[in-house]
Amino acid sequence: MGTALSFSRPSKPHGSDSGFLDQLEDDEVPRVPRRRRWWLLGVAVVLAAVVAFGNYALITGQDERVDVLALTREVSWGQTIEEIDLGVVKAVPDQPQAFIPASDRDLVVGQVARSILPAGTVLAPGQLSVQPVPGPGERLVGLLVRPGHLPARGLSAGDLVQVNPVMGGAGPDVGQAPASTSGPFRARVLGVGPPDSTGAVTVDVVVGTDAAQAATSASAGQVVMVQLGPGG
Repeated sequence: MGTALSFSRPSKPHGSDSGFLDQLEDDEVPRVPRRRRWWLLGVAVVLAAVVAFGNYALITGQDERVDVLALTREVSWGQTIEEIDLGVVKAVPDQPQAFIPASDRDLVVGQVARSILPAGTVLAPGQLSVQPVPGPGERLVGLLVRPGHLPARGLSAGDLVQVNPVMGGAGPDVGQAPASTSGPFRARVLGVGPPDSTGAVTVDVVVGTDAAQAATSASAGQVVMVQLGPGG
């Protein structure tokens, strides 16, 4: 007869280490160490730096703002600047002499606008002049203009026009005013008065000394005003 072989598991040693060995046998599955995602940390650092720089730039920009003068309502060409026309806003100067500081308010009051300036305009030195209208060598003349003798849209302060005296006395104008013998001339509109009972309006124009005589002669008769474009 053959010899029967039996295999048995070696007995576990007794003592304080038996529990620790049992745990090792039960947890024989190896553990993979966790990989740290360093790129996420890098992105967080970059984002924090961008936010910090943006806040710094915003605060610095606000600190550089200064008080400057702006218009609270529209001002026409040749109109004198009054205290009520001026307000104060914040601005960041991008170049020297770009704005008029609020501290120069008293110097601006009394100056005249060199063009039509809408409400909200931030004032710059080149937009104003200490020279009143009319200036040296200029004349201010009022011309009566009948309906149909000026553009239907009307005229505004600052418009450049060509004034054409009416040469003749035919039609409904007969006997109302003598015809002018002067030729056409150019002028700058300063203002337009309200219409009278016939619909005619008085247009104040500024002319140079070279056209002063023609403008004076035209004021005694009828004229047709043609508005000219830029550079006209």
